[in-house]
Amino acid sequence: MSDLRTLLSVVIPSRNGSSLLREYLPAVLEDARGAEIIVVDDCSEEDLAGLVAMEFPGVRLIGREPPRGFCFAVNEGVEASNSPFVMVLNNDVAPEPGCFAELVSRLESAPAEVFCVVPRIIRPDGSDESRVTVRFRRGLAVSSIDHRGVPYPSGACSLYRREKWGTLGGYSRAYAPIYWEDADLGMRARRAGMRMERVESAVVRHHHAATMGMTSEALTLRERNRIIFTRIHFARPMQRLLHRLWIPLHILSSLVRGRPEFLRGFLEARAVRFDLHGSCVIL
Repeated sequence: MSDLRTLLSVVIPSRNGSSLLREYLPAVLEDARGAEIIVVDDCSEEDLAGLVAMEFPGVRLIGREPPRGFCFAVNEGVEASNSPFVMVLNNDVAPEPGCFAELVSRLESAPAEVFCVVPRIIRPDGSDESRVTVRFRRGLAVSSIDHRGVPYPSGACSLYRREKWGTLGGYSRAYAPIYWEDADLGMRARRAGMRMERVESAVVRHHHAATMGMTSEALTLRERNRIIFTRIHFARPMQRLLHRLWIPLHILSSLVRGRPEFLRGFLEARAVRFDLHGSCVIL
């Protein structure tokens, strides 16, 4: 059996997530069997440091400020980790017994081109987040359970070869503070000749959207980053043309349905430009 103490680091970004850590971290500690656990505090307004010191003394806490979002917190946590395999884990996820050991064992024996493995990620509605793929439809990137798309490692729970994570450069900062950075990483990995594997026998439970919720602000961020993702990864001439043709229709449809978040996201995405290397520059 793999020794998780020497092989595994678990990186958990958290902002104002004390209640979630109290609920979900005990199961993580139990399944990690002495592995390195890193909580990255993205400038919480509550005393997260005090909570960790008092209730989870074996957990390593990294504080950072100002708050810059999920991608920055995860990248910093992975950089600070000390193990060859690094798990990115949301603070609202709990593993079923044996999950982490199963993932590490699978990644240890996987071919070199496998950059990460993911468990079954079960949401409260019973859907499996690990099966989600992304594709181009009606001028935009669309994520759904659809085998015609490109699979990507969910930000909720994925285990990476730390070396491969470094080669890819981790999560792109273009998507700060949150959303679509995991799909972006999957697309970049595929272009680099890497692939991910799903491990059916490993299971986690994800209290989906518990961290950010489904507020208007969160929905606007999702739409903003979906448009940024589309511009980066679906940039062939015909795709660009279809994107421009469909955008007015998407705006009109969202307004008719009383959902202005798409328009807001589109306007925010217009503040993003690209440098000569194709990287995003936030103006």
